[in-house]
Amino acid sequence: MTPPAEARPAATVERLLRRRFGPARRVERLAADASVRQFWRIERTAGGTAVACVDARGGTAALDRMQAACALLRAIEIPVAEILDRDDRIPALLLEDLGDWLLADALRSQTGAEQRALYGEAGRIAGRIARLGTPEVKVEHPLAWPMLAKERLRMELAFFAVHDVAGRRGVCDQGLLRALAEFSGAIVAQLTARPLALAHRDFHARNLLVRPGPLLGVVDYQDALLAPAWYDLASLVRDPYVVPAPALEDEAARAYVAEAGGPNPAADPLFAWVALQRDLKAIGTYAFQALRLGRERFTQYIPAAERLALRAARGLGGDAGREAEALLLRLGFADDRRTAPA
Repeated sequence: MTPPAEARPAATVERLLRRRFGPARRVERLAADASVRQFWRIERTAGGTAVACVDARGGTAALDRMQAACALLRAIEIPVAEILDRDDRIPALLLEDLGDWLLADALRSQTGAEQRALYGEAGRIAGRIARLGTPEVKVEHPLAWPMLAKERLRMELAFFAVHDVAGRRGVCDQGLLRALAEFSGAIVAQLTARPLALAHRDFHARNLLVRPGPLLGVVDYQDALLAPAWYDLASLVRDPYVVPAPALEDEAARAYVAEAGGPNPAADPLFAWVALQRDLKAIGTYAFQALRLGRERFTQYIPAAERLALRAARGLGGDAGREAEALLLRLGFADDRRTAPA
């Protein structure tokens, strides 16, 4: 039986990639993200480069799902990395190489007008996924299940409670933990009160690549699924990795609504609920990465995520907003309104 790639030394994975996708002048592992997948850049002897995605834990089922996501997104003209080849023994997919210039990095050298154009394009892409992708996900479609509905939303909020609240923060007050559980139930009820829409699932500035034009390329799309309305827009404009300036948030929201239709997110209370769940989920992921996988670098994003979660809590309005804000502050969230977006 072939051992999973995550159990193999990096040199072994490199040899497998060279043998299957070569001949190659160079094979190098790219920086790890917040998943268990491995990404390798292959510089081919004949010229050109490609990126191999190795998914030992997900296996062939994960490769099938990624291929289905690629086919659907390309069919609705979303600029995702094309799948060039596949090997089930590694298991890996060979992807079109869209480069290294992340939107998160490009912002540092762009003018204000260029930044607005890029965030507008990102908002348009997110809106297109929701508008044109959702009708394609019939019951029999590979992306129809799992969906980000009640069960999975509860699981993500429990993940936050276990790995961040109890694990990283050491909260053991049973009354506080019960209040958090009750509030998590309220979040799930709000997010599942409307029909779900197709979402990239991790649509943020580190999964968008700036290409000549300038245009955007979309990567890390293998987890596309049906999710609560506004999910990708909330991921983009309430992003702990890169908290966009208000002008960029507004441009992305405008472009999203122009493409997908519906109200402005500022006028829809559901947006704040979705943004809140998304940031609590992110904090749970960062805590897990640091405590369980030893990737301490992820803790640097927790303060920004806390501020964004507090902003979303206040956006709920009324008693729900006040109670949510009070609960997060009791959990020890960093509240620095001076650096939070207006």
